[in-house]
Amino acid sequence: MKKEALIRLVPMALLACGLALPAFAAALQIDWIELVPADQRATYDPTPPPPIHDYLTGESGGLAAQQPLDFSVNMDLEGQEIRIPGFVVPLELDEEGNVTEFFLVPYFGACIHVPPPPPNQMLYVRMKQGIKLDSMYSAYWITGKLSAKTRTTRLGAAAYTLAGTASEEYKF
Repeated sequence: MKKEALIRLVPMALLACGLALPAFAAALQIDWIELVPADQRATYDPTPPPPIHDYLTGESGGLAAQQPLDFSVNMDLEGQEIRIPGFVVPLELDEEGNVTEFFLVPYFGACIHVPPPPPNQMLYVRMKQGIKLDSMYSAYWITGKLSAKTRTTRLGAAAYTLAGTASEEYKF
């Protein structure tokens, strides 16, 4: 049997036996800059803003609600199965305490300690199965189908929605 035919038969055999390939195996792995339209990448600055809370006085500068509102998206990614690393900002939990809906953001503290990133740098994610967060400081790879649908909450707005199918902790 030729090697090419064997390569095609292995995934079919796994599925026939009830075994599935990992969800991220076929996903397009992207970085955050790829969410920005190609004609805007030259001016893209990935640097997170400085923290806005004064932890000594307890005062806030009120900037957490001042999200830069750039809803421009990369339509080449519409409908694509992607895999992207980021930090989870929980929005909804299931009855076991797993995070089922969240914003995925490119840096720790976004929406909480620093202003949210622009909407085209935030993903609203709804997972089929919730994620058990071991730590708010942990980053995760999230895999799912991307769409250019906006979602707004009191924590910020996202220009993308991701139907999450898999997650795994990001190893630094």
